[in-house]
Amino acid sequence: MPLGGLDPTEFREPHASLRPLQVLSLRRNFSWALVGNVAFAASQWGVLAVLAKLGDAAVVGRFALALAVTAPAFMLANLQLRSIQATDARRLYRFGHYLALRLIGASAALAVLLVVAAAGYAPDVAAVIVVVAVGKAFDSLADVALGLAQQHERLDRGARARILAGAASLAGLSLAVWLTHDVLWGAAGWAAGYAAAALACPVWLGRDLLREALHADGFEKAKSIRALLPIWDVATLAGLAKLALPLGIVMMLVSLKFNMPRYFIESAFDEKALGIFAALAYLMTAGHLVALALGQAAAPRLAKLHAAGESGQFWAMVGKLIALAAAGGAIAVGLAAAIGRPVLTVLYAPEYAEYLAVFVCLAAVTGIQFASSFLGEAMTATRSFRSQVPLLLAVVAATTAACAVLVPRYGLMGAVLASGIGEVGQVAGSFAIVLHAMRRGSPV
Repeated sequence: MPLGGLDPTEFREPHASLRPLQVLSLRRNFSWALVGNVAFAASQWGVLAVLAKLGDAAVVGRFALALAVTAPAFMLANLQLRSIQATDARRLYRFGHYLALRLIGASAALAVLLVVAAAGYAPDVAAVIVVVAVGKAFDSLADVALGLAQQHERLDRGARARILAGAASLAGLSLAVWLTHDVLWGAAGWAAGYAAAALACPVWLGRDLLREALHADGFEKAKSIRALLPIWDVATLAGLAKLALPLGIVMMLVSLKFNMPRYFIESAFDEKALGIFAALAYLMTAGHLVALALGQAAAPRLAKLHAAGESGQFWAMVGKLIALAAAGGAIAVGLAAAIGRPVLTVLYAPEYAEYLAVFVCLAAVTGIQFASSFLGEAMTATRSFRSQVPLLLAVVAATTAACAVLVPRYGLMGAVLASGIGEVGQVAGSFAIVLHAMRRGSPV
């Protein structure tokens, strides 16, 4: 039966009717990833803007709380398989292995969040959390397909997918909120957009990339698209999970570090304060996704340089990434200081512009986060998974302690300062891990 408009019989000979898949250059991959990620960021900012315009800061805060509650669970369940898949230069695992493990993880995350929402929140808040979790589950499945495109150095396919997901989720939420003025229905429309993008993955990946994937996985005479379905090999999945679990824990800790200020703001104040903080912080997302795009484009190249023992070229690329992080942070601070007040007034409401100082300091922290993101890709490229767990445990502990002291006393500015403390510690620790891995020539 055709899947996503593709004829299964067309997969019998991977290279019979199409030329081999052309690998894009680093510059073109970066450009495509940048376009896709910035468009996605704009659409997701649009989600908060729609909620702010059609509702109020408390509505924004409720949706932001749902995102903050669900994010750590899915970060752990996802096991950062996309990065492992993209840097699997030796093709140790097939696409079906990554998909099977992701299905297990997404199901587990949904089950846990259902219990957490029911036990820890009022019914109206819990309902929003559960619906957001469903949307994240669909996005989690699409992420495996994005990893396949990244592994084959075709980030143009992934960019189109992110544009589709962002546009569909924004349209779904906007229509639902406009019709109902209810954040729960808005969350349902948002989740439906992610579901549509995930189900369309065979289309946006393309026949040529799917055939190349079949060939790379050893399916020289695959008779149907079933070769791209989950592979339930218990021993192999256990091995992949063992490899990926440290990185999954790391990403959960990264999410906890990122969301810890939000938890303290909601606890010490209310959903309105959280909504203002989330709206200010999300305007920095465009910068984060520029860094993400560059990191995604550089990750396969860094992995190959590390595998080949080319330490000089490896460090040259890392140095360029850090320099770009510093420049990006400086630009963010300058723009926030120069045009932050009118931008916040126009995009949200005048009450958001009253927090200009918080906005400028968030921009400064963003520059540090750029460097942290690039060094995270470098750690993944050197396969330094286990060492990241104690590093992030220390960072989360420091961020939590800083939030406990600073947020009740200084409010939103205290949350920004606490975030900065955690980011500085992560940059220092990440650099030390990469340096150690390169000196030893093996992962730590």
